[in-house]
Amino acid sequence: MINNYLKLQYKLLTRHFKATGLPIVIAPFLLLGTCYLSYYLMLQYPVFGSYTLLLSNFQLLFLLTEKNRNDFLKNTFHKSDFCKIRLLENGILILPSFIILLLLKLWIYAAALIILAIVFAFLIFKAFGQSIPTPFTKKPFEFIIGFRRSYLLILVLYILAAIGFYVLNPNLVLFCVGGIALTCVFYYQVPEPQFYLWNNRHKPAGFLLGKFRRGLLQCFLFTLPLLLLYSFIFSSAWFNALIVLGGIFFLLPFAITLKYVAYPREINFPEGFALLLCFSFYPLILALFPFYYFKALKNLNNYL
Repeated sequence: MINNYLKLQYKLLTRHFKATGLPIVIAPFLLLGTCYLSYYLMLQYPVFGSYTLLLSNFQLLFLLTEKNRNDFLKNTFHKSDFCKIRLLENGILILPSFIILLLLKLWIYAAALIILAIVFAFLIFKAFGQSIPTPFTKKPFEFIIGFRRSYLLILVLYILAAIGFYVLNPNLVLFCVGGIALTCVFYYQVPEPQFYLWNNRHKPAGFLLGKFRRGLLQCFLFTLPLLLLYSFIFSSAWFNALIVLGGIFFLLPFAITLKYVAYPREINFPEGFALLLCFSFYPLILALFPFYYFKALKNLNNYL
């Protein structure tokens, strides 16, 4: 039974990858390339790289604790098999990061990753339904769904930011603000049903402008309190807060634009690669944003 379940998950992952338009034979090379890039970046920034790796795995492990998914597994498998499946899933998920941490001899972080994988295997969160209130309105929906899927990660980032303020570490605070902003960017992965757009009275430019405005406002609800407190406590480094704020101001609209370039499908490799290029060299966003903006307008003309 467990083998059949793992084969099914493999087929699902294969289909998701093929939906990007890339041949499946490229998948191992992309995985190795991503691991090597993570390893290289951690050599350059060992502390913040370790935080990023742990927090990324934290969020992925959290997503696997979704209640409906785990209820299905419990109803399908015996309790012992259910525990084995959850431990195996989490183990496979953290394996690349664990190997990277071992290669860098970051034993404490590697041990913390194992503990996270074991603990999350036995946790079930009811965070995806209507039981978690949010500070966001129903339109647009991205932040409601995204917040309910990442509230634990945001809480951890706020705790880390509080530690940063307490120990007077401005870099840790800015790291947390950047982590929250990136989390908000990933809220725009899921496309809405087409009838949401059919019922919209705006033209493509007005529609995108409204998305930009609301997305930035909701993102700033998370990040502005930390940035304002940062500017007050680290008054001599207020310009760094301004740079981060400016980065968010361009990054989130760019992610929204990529969503509607790809619409009605999810963001795949071409759009993800453009986003990755901007992460590696941020000023590139000034050149790519207009190009993708007009592509999004052209695509939205088919639905609005």
